[in-house]
Amino acid sequence: MNIEKFIARRKELGYSQSELARGICTQATISKFENGGKMISTKILTQLCQRLNLSLSDIFPGPVDHDSKMFEKLARAEFDLITMEYDEALGILDGLALEEMGNDDTKMEYLFIKGYLLALNNQPSDAAFCFDQILDGYDETHQTIYSQLAYVGLGLSFEQQEKFDRAEFYFAKMPAWLKTITTNDVETTWKSLTMLFYTGDYYSKRGETATGTMLLESLVDLSAAQHVTFYVARAKFRLAQNYSRQGADSQQIQDAVDEAYVFAKFNGNQKLIARINEYRLKN
Repeated sequence: MNIEKFIARRKELGYSQSELARGICTQATISKFENGGKMISTKILTQLCQRLNLSLSDIFPGPVDHDSKMFEKLARAEFDLITMEYDEALGILDGLALEEMGNDDTKMEYLFIKGYLLALNNQPSDAAFCFDQILDGYDETHQTIYSQLAYVGLGLSFEQQEKFDRAEFYFAKMPAWLKTITTNDVETTWKSLTMLFYTGDYYSKRGETATGTMLLESLVDLSAAQHVTFYVARAKFRLAQNYSRQGADSQQIQDAVDEAYVFAKFNGNQKLIARINEYRLKN
């Protein structure tokens, strides 16, 4: 790998190792990569390269394998899913083909992202087919985190159809699964945050505010522990609304709104910024 190019671009853009790592990995991970050539996961490397405006092919001396190129695009689509840029994410996925992917993890990554996007775009039947391919195809023994993502995705699909009894069946699996989460792996953290957000958001909107608040506060704690900021803005905004329903003092509510705005600004989530501004005008 051309690690020197990676280091040169980081310095050219004025990032310290800690600044580059923020929200993606630890400073120690970058230090080991730059100083000792210790390889990191494709997903983390992709995110770091995106922040530096590099592609994986820029730092590999030879051709990057086909699945790595696809995973680079999937990482971008997953980030767009988090920041609510659904059309952009679907545009990325439209340029990919499941049958061209050689690795089952890559296929499940594609199916999980596409399923959530379809569910959020009111296409529940197509979304359910994506999740069924994970549960009854690539992970029949339900040993990977993609099965848990599929369960939450099915809950989201039924929620969009207002079939709340069915949605509850799938969302109810999430709090128990929380006890089994290991938070040392960045990829697991990202996906755990996705499940925490949509489950906490569901219970909050259904009026089960205590459960929703517990899940969303767990998301904030996990984000802080792992230095990942991408879901904090959305969680804080929903928490502000929960605190209001729970009769919290006005300062706690205002702090949550302000923090939501800061994190939305940091991560470039323009749609959420618009929602927060609208909320402030009404309140």
